[in-house]
Amino acid sequence: MNRFERLNEKVLQAHEDGDRSTLVDVYDMLGQEELAQGQVTSACFLLTQAYVYALESDDSRAPEIHKILKSHGREE
Repeated sequence: MNRFERLNEKVLQAHEDGDRSTLVDVYDMLGQEELAQGQVTSACFLLTQAYVYALESDDSRAPEIHKILKSHGREE
């Protein structure tokens, strides 16, 4: 099983389990990786997903994700 398949399986299971923390983990990680590669559009898409799940679960990472989205003109 390759990385994409493992992450996809993890996301699907997290959705099934209602595990928002894992969803924040995966989307944040992937978004950060995209930013590191200069892929701002895809990074912000992924980080938006992380932000939504962080807000829904009152996750402490929400403010930091929000700050990143703001810095790229995707929020406020």
